[in-house]
Amino acid sequence: MSQFFSKLVVGQHSDEFQQQELSLWDDQELAVFSYYHSDEDQALNALVFKVRRNPKDLLAHLRRIYFCYQQRLSAQLYAALLDFVIVLQGKGRTLSRRMIEASRSQLDSRQLQSLTQAAGHDRLGNAYSLFSTGQIGRCELVDYQQQAETQHDFLVLANDFIEYSQLEQAMEALETGIGLHPDRQDLQQALLELYKSTGNRERFQTFRRTFSESGVSLVKEWLVTANFFEGHSL
Repeated sequence: MSQFFSKLVVGQHSDEFQQQELSLWDDQELAVFSYYHSDEDQALNALVFKVRRNPKDLLAHLRRIYFCYQQRLSAQLYAALLDFVIVLQGKGRTLSRRMIEASRSQLDSRQLQSLTQAAGHDRLGNAYSLFSTGQIGRCELVDYQQQAETQHDFLVLANDFIEYSQLEQAMEALETGIGLHPDRQDLQQALLELYKSTGNRERFQTFRRTFSESGVSLVKEWLVTANFFEGHSL
């Protein structure tokens, strides 16, 4: 069964995750003010505000979900998951299913049934949900399966972000994934395509140096991309 560990949905324990994924899954604005450690309510309110301000920001939703899971806030976790699937409106089913499956240890049977029931049924919100008014509307719901998701795939996560034009978050996911899985050439190639499509030369140069210094075996496309940016700088 999938479970939350460190900052990702993964299938097994690994100390690597605790060291390398904070920048992706912890909100750095909150970390600056030490909200995560000093004031649980204030931290959650800030995360909820970011979701309310920009409902299409997938990373804001995922950070809210993870925070509620980490703090073992069952009612708030259910509301965060509920808001997430409402905003998705039937899209991103794999990601939604993974999040629900990973959260099931902190949800009761009624909450799980509401999150995984078939399309056309009403879902009950609670005092913490943002986008439901008593009864949840009839949007296309998450197609839940009992089969376990053994490990989160960074390429799938990046594609989910790209689907909603969250290119910054997609790059963050791929950069984190390469740090954890330096042998994954497909992650490098996908990241390079994003650097080129966004024209992000400075970020490309920063992570090319970072990966090289950390011993990542860079694919030849890094040199091709370097030449691409050099050509555009003339």
